[in-house]
Amino acid sequence: MDLKALFKISYGLYVVGAQQDGKLNGCIVNTVMQITAEPVKCVVVVSKESLTHDYIMASKTFSVSVLGQSAPMETIAHFGFNSGKKINKFRSFPHTLDKNGNPVLAKDTVVGLTCKVFETVDAGTHTLFMAEVEDCWEIGQDEPLTYDYYRNHKKGTTPKNAPSYNPSAYADQAGKYRCKVCGYVYDGDTPFEELPDSYICPVCKKPKSFFERIEE
Repeated sequence: MDLKALFKISYGLYVVGAQQDGKLNGCIVNTVMQITAEPVKCVVVVSKESLTHDYIMASKTFSVSVLGQSAPMETIAHFGFNSGKKINKFRSFPHTLDKNGNPVLAKDTVVGLTCKVFETVDAGTHTLFMAEVEDCWEIGQDEPLTYDYYRNHKKGTTPKNAPSYNPSAYADQAGKYRCKVCGYVYDGDTPFEELPDSYICPVCKKPKSFFERIEE
């Protein structure tokens, strides 16, 4: 089975925000879909390993920030490759709070949604949150960021918590070096071992010491 064929399925890139007792968190997801029009309902898929997942389960509400094509890789890496269990993700990012206290990015975003969960579906590693959209509004005029654009134009990689992640689909990366923070894979002409110690990740700006060899 050619797992890379699944890359042709259309996805977007979104930051799902949630709060619990005033503590904010958010994570990158690639599965947000409108399922009905009257009333407007959507489904969001979130990894059970994510702190955002725990917050949504507790509050039964969440927000969605639809990222734009011009969103910098630093923003995507920050929300997609870091854990809210270790850092406060919204501390240095401009944001607003929706009616339920959930954070919505104030930049790099084209649309904001406020959602209230009415049903959950256990999908094993992930949970499907079925929700009614209580509010939605435009934030920017950029084109929405699709996963295809993220891969082919921004050269982004898939976080391990994403529902579309499958390690065997990345077998051709064995032997290369990957940033442990944002997932960027170095693919330059100069062998990674010969790069100077001053080399930094072009995505998250971490030094060479943050890279690890991808084992076969």
